[in-house]
Amino acid sequence: MGVTGSKENVTKKPVVVVVGGGYGGVKCAQSLDKSGQFFVVLIDRKSYFLHNIATLRACVEKNYANQIMIPYDRVLTNGCVVHAEVVSISSNGVFVHGYDQPIHFNYLVIATGSSYAFPGKVADPQRNQALSRYSTMREEIYKAQQILVIGGGPVGIELCGEIATDFPNKEITLVHGGSTLLQPNVFREEMYTNLQRQLQHMGVKILLNDRIKVASTDNAKPPVNYIRGKQTYVTENNKQSVTADLTFICTGARVNNKSLMMSDLADKVDTQSGRLKVNGYLQVEGHTNIFAIGDISNKESKMGYYAGNQGEYVASLIPIIERNKPYPKEYQPGQYPAMFVTLGRKGGVGQMPTKNGFIVGNTLVKLLKSKDMGTSRTQSMMNYKAHSLDESLSDHPSAYSHKLLSLKECMELTEKDAEELLAGLPEKQIELGQDFV
Repeated sequence: MGVTGSKENVTKKPVVVVVGGGYGGVKCAQSLDKSGQFFVVLIDRKSYFLHNIATLRACVEKNYANQIMIPYDRVLTNGCVVHAEVVSISSNGVFVHGYDQPIHFNYLVIATGSSYAFPGKVADPQRNQALSRYSTMREEIYKAQQILVIGGGPVGIELCGEIATDFPNKEITLVHGGSTLLQPNVFREEMYTNLQRQLQHMGVKILLNDRIKVASTDNAKPPVNYIRGKQTYVTENNKQSVTADLTFICTGARVNNKSLMMSDLADKVDTQSGRLKVNGYLQVEGHTNIFAIGDISNKESKMGYYAGNQGEYVASLIPIIERNKPYPKEYQPGQYPAMFVTLGRKGGVGQMPTKNGFIVGNTLVKLLKSKDMGTSRTQSMMNYKAHSLDESLSDHPSAYSHKLLSLKECMELTEKDAEELLAGLPEKQIELGQDFV
């Protein structure tokens, strides 16, 4: 674990701790940091922001992973980014693995997100570890001739599209238990039929209303969800035989709530969804200074765009609460289902967030998402450009003293405690891509 931090030190300001450096957490932390009214501490177990919208492109395009794993060291101007594994989140403080004292706060924003086994997401703490995974993954795909994808949600569909685009001669089979791709009865019928038609045109064989049960093997142990080596499966319903030398299991996203379950916030977790129950202001039930946004919140559809909106809303609300001003309007969730599903660099189908659910095809999806998957925009959000991703501000000679002084003064730590946080703490074993334990 380590800390990347501020250029200037801010004393005697309210401390906002943001747990989780995904789309919502970063948006919230940046907005509060720029206001100059708060000292912001962003905690994430990884040393890099993962632009997970584009991870499947990294499975097929050489060196693309380097563009979507963006260091955190430029994300805040005045605050600090703490690289640590969160053990427990409570109303009394945030405890991280390897450090005895809680990280105290005046305001807490919980943005722990969700986990999806590799290659959909990656949870390695160090950037070089994650880069190595995607390099190996690309080689595995390159060598495979018959590829099976189990699960026809967005991840399974987009993975098929990426592989079929870059390796059109491979035999790809997609097996999905539903009667349509994606989740049925959410989108317009045109969305489902267009996706299926485009995939089939790309040469992907689609088996709907069927399942394949995959036994746990050494090749498919967490935190990965693919099986190497030739396997022959028989589908459960239609008894079709499917042979593959590379199998992807694209099911089973999990909410990162483990750090909440042993704390006084456990009773605020919805027993069915595993998400924190929040009010219209995104405050965790019973707390005015604790918020939950993104996948960990039981508010709104789970998309990076919506998480960013929630993060910005909370960042606008906290200064109002701090000044004891009247609350503004409640957060307004998106009213209509929307999704853009890409099929490689040039294909895809999208449904716009309008009352009638306007469906768009290749041209607009390519313009808005498929072409670069929002990577350049995300790099800009993190204050990086593609050519500078290997240049870390943490290497600057004065960086350490800035970090140390910020932590001491703003978090009221002793020099020894601040040095301990900066020195690096031991990493825990990751499990099934779970980012926060």
